[in-house]
Amino acid sequence: MDKEGSWAVLPNGSRQFVAGGCASGDMLTKAQTNIYDDRAMAATMPADVHERFKECLKSGAPTSPADQKVLADAIFKWARKLGATSFAHWFFPLRGGGGAIGGSVSGLKYDAFVDLQWSSDSAIKPFEEAFPADRLFVGETDGSSFPNGGLRVTHAAAAFTTWDRGSPLFVHGDTLYIPCAFVTHLGTCIDQKTPLLRSSDAISRQGLRLLKAMKRDQNASCIYNYLGWEQEFFVVPAALYKKRPDLINCGRTLIGKLPEKNQQGELHYFNTLPPSVKTLLDNIQAKMFLVGNPMIVKHNEVAPAQHEMSPIFCVSNASADSNVLFMQVAAEEAEKLGLHVLFHEKP
Repeated sequence: MDKEGSWAVLPNGSRQFVAGGCASGDMLTKAQTNIYDDRAMAATMPADVHERFKECLKSGAPTSPADQKVLADAIFKWARKLGATSFAHWFFPLRGGGGAIGGSVSGLKYDAFVDLQWSSDSAIKPFEEAFPADRLFVGETDGSSFPNGGLRVTHAAAAFTTWDRGSPLFVHGDTLYIPCAFVTHLGTCIDQKTPLLRSSDAISRQGLRLLKAMKRDQNASCIYNYLGWEQEFFVVPAALYKKRPDLINCGRTLIGKLPEKNQQGELHYFNTLPPSVKTLLDNIQAKMFLVGNPMIVKHNEVAPAQHEMSPIFCVSNASADSNVLFMQVAAEEAEKLGLHVLFHEKP
């Protein structure tokens, strides 16, 4: 007789039997399937390339052209197995008001995994599945509309995205997301990520000086800084949200009055999640687990209809990226259930 249990899908595509009575295919057995982290790298590329990549992360040195091609080929095959048909350089432009109200904090464009068959002698060349290495590491886009809606002169409009190698790639839907910094042609940052990366470099550089002066951990080659975040938000029916111009335009209540039983009554805090909200939070949690984010906590917050979710902390740049992704996933999953999410901390 077969043992009771289920099969878990590992990052390299293999399956591992998990003993016990958990339902097959639940959010824990599928967790981390869609993230190209260190484990997935070790399973899909040569060991020497993997080691050199990790050393480059510590030192900040560029990845060699030869290793870039190996990386791109391995990532392409991995992403296609997960059903990805496009990739996107995922960046975080300076937007007025943060962009969280009714929209996305991030920016991206979707590029299909195709390229022309340049070896063809036809004037109209056929295309094929492809992911050239230069498309993984660098992208070019129009930066004239960031951060102020087009006030930059046309001849200075070029802007570039570059892969933040310290934040793992992941597949969301049919797209491979590549977390990126976003700078102008002169290297001026016009995004939220670049200052964070430069600050992290400064912390590592000066921290190593401090360790040397203290004669501690003399063999250390870098210092990591970590970040834990949480999101507090309200969940309201989408139909009612659409009738409120204050919520649509400001994400805040500008009209109306406080309820008779307000947050001072503590009736809502840590109470049982309403069924429709629990369904939403479960779906969000499963999607975040899938892309490797340990979204451990969900609960009712203090104010009526307010809720909270938070993951276990990780390295700051990857943590900040997962925070932005969470907001996108929450909005997408809420729409499927006829709900709307309004992000707001404790009133």
